[in-house]
Amino acid sequence: MDQIDQLNSLLRTITANGDMVTICSADALHPQSVSTLGEAIFNTALAVRDVFDQVEEQRL
Repeated sequence: MDQIDQLNSLLRTITANGDMVTICSADALHPQSVSTLGEAIFNTALAVRDVFDQVEEQRL
């Protein structure tokens, strides 16, 4: 259950950051904000991959 909660939180983070990139106009975002949001999305996606790797290693 903890892994499901963790995945849910991580996916919400990706979605929220993706929404910021998609919804905000380029004029509204500071140039560093775009790269920071992109890095946050990337790092969170790596964390999702780590959770899936952990699940794969578990015996059911």
